Amino acid sequence: MKVKLFTAQNMAEAMTQVKQDLGRDAVILHTRRFKKGGVMGFFGKEMVEVMAAVDSTAAPVAEKKMQIVLPPAADDTQLTALQLEMSNMRKIMEQMLYQLPEHGKQSSPLQDLLIKNDIEPLIAAKLVKGLPEEQSIAGSDQGTVRKLLFERIVDYLQKTSGIDISPTGCKTVALIGPTGVGKTTTIAKLAANFALKEGHKVALITADTYRIAAVEQLKTYGDIIGIPIETVYSPDELKEAMCRHNDKNLVLIDTAGRSPSNYYQLAELQALLAVDPSIETHLVLSTATKYRDALEIVNKFSVCSPQKLLFTKVDEASSVGTIFNLLYHFPATVSYVTTGQSVPDDIELASSTKLANMILRE
Repeated sequence: MKVKLFTAQNMAEAMTQVKQDLGRDAVILHTRRFKKGGVMGFFGKEMVEVMAAVDSTAAPVAEKKMQIVLPPAADDTQLTALQLEMSNMRKIMEQMLYQLPEHGKQSSPLQDLLIKNDIEPLIAAKLVKGLPEEQSIAGSDQGTVRKLLFERIVDYLQKTSGIDISPTGCKTVALIGPTGVGKTTTIAKLAANFALKEGHKVALITADTYRIAAVEQLKTYGDIIGIPIETVYSPDELKEAMCRHNDKNLVLIDTAGRSPSNYYQLAELQALLAVDPSIETHLVLSTATKYRDALEIVNKFSVCSPQKLLFTKVDEASSVGTIFNLLYHFPATVSYVTTGQSVPDDIELASSTKLANMILRE
């Protein structure tokens, strides 16, 4: 396998480099955005970094099955290529993770506990690697090994950050994700907290016109909270609505749930968010989702370049292993977690220590 790193000013340019250098059979292993230049971290130019690979052993027949055809649209060649790489990403990562040789070492009790709490076996083995055996530490130091493991887990979960509102200007945040993860309820919780508890001027915009019930639900929340709400049907209408509410501190955009396997819907969502590059996008995932499915969702929704992950239904999940598994492979920022249906109470800023405690619970 040939692996190479590409840097460009935007994702479209990076994908062009990948295709030119590695060909159309290349797959994306990792992407990130970073600032280049500037002074002390400020005023830097945003760049995109893409790690791509090409598997020289891939069978041509299998590759043909993965081809995707989209109807003609703006930048359709780049979009099709990007979606193709994302569709293959899960397969390549599974090969990298699970085709490693086993060393026959017996697992430790803490490693078994991690696996019991849905941490992937390979990740669990790496987390406990180098730690002293629990039984070798006696007396008052028996909790030392667990404490060391706890600190390791916290280190992987450090990137947590909510919605930061500037004293001047308008912050715009969109929630995206698959159907059924609780985006509408979550956006109502955020609106209520920022408007009622923190006293900010907030507006709601819903682009979820696929479900009439979702629009009515959000309108009800808006009336209760006492904030304006608009419904938009196109990117142009979204842009106009954002302009009308640029006097607000925060504008929250609710989007329709999209199937990660429906490339038409993802392209439509991508076009909606493209009206303003300053929109901060949070990808909403259910904690109860199996890791394999969550990984595919993250891969497919990467075409919309979400800046943060938001996890719902922590109260319904038997463990938070899915959250850690994702953050182990994708060092993304987590914004909030939701713990129930109550508006506005059951939402809180993600806490690395709380999540670590849940991962290590018996």
